[in-house]
Amino acid sequence: MKQKLFSSICLVLAIVIVVTTSTTFAYLIASSENTTDVSGKTADFNVKLALTTVHKSTNMVPLKDSLVVTSIKNTNKCIDKDKNNYEVCSLYKLTLSNTGSSFTLNGYLKTSSTTYTTGNLKYQVYDTNYNAVTDVLTPSLTASQKVYFKKGSNNISTTINSTNVEYYLVMWITETNTMQTADYSKNYSGVVGFEAISGDVLEANLTT
Repeated sequence: MKQKLFSSICLVLAIVIVVTTSTTFAYLIASSENTTDVSGKTADFNVKLALTTVHKSTNMVPLKDSLVVTSIKNTNKCIDKDKNNYEVCSLYKLTLSNTGSSFTLNGYLKTSSTTYTTGNLKYQVYDTNYNAVTDVLTPSLTASQKVYFKKGSNNISTTINSTNVEYYLVMWITETNTMQTADYSKNYSGVVGFEAISGDVLEANLTT
């Protein structure tokens, strides 16, 4: 009788140990997968993105697309002397730095929220010599939708090595030569991002 009781106790303990051990092992795997995969980054991805606000407009007035480069070259960035010193754009500096392997990245502007109802808000990317890197592009009116940096039909790719890469991103309301009351006193918030084919993503918030 004692032998049977001892055997039964051992069997119950064995079952408890197996169940407990199996559960703990599964939990550790799940935790490890979450920790590893949530970021979606490769081990050698050491690229960083810094966004600096050069000028943030509080109440933009429309501007002809052809005059944008002049407004960001001025000493007083985004201030139009010909329009009674009105603010005509918002300007941001983007700096990519890298301490690891070389990566090729595709840039985009992703809408977080907007009160604009027309397609008259525009953005464009320039290099530090004020040469246009992209065409004039229209941010999406839909939250979470990306508009990639493009020239023509091609996405603009950036290869980042050990040397920093710097861009200017400018946003403005394009002048249509009509009444544009629908564009006044509007707000836009979004995310500037760069993504690699490896799945690594860099993002920085901006508002205008």
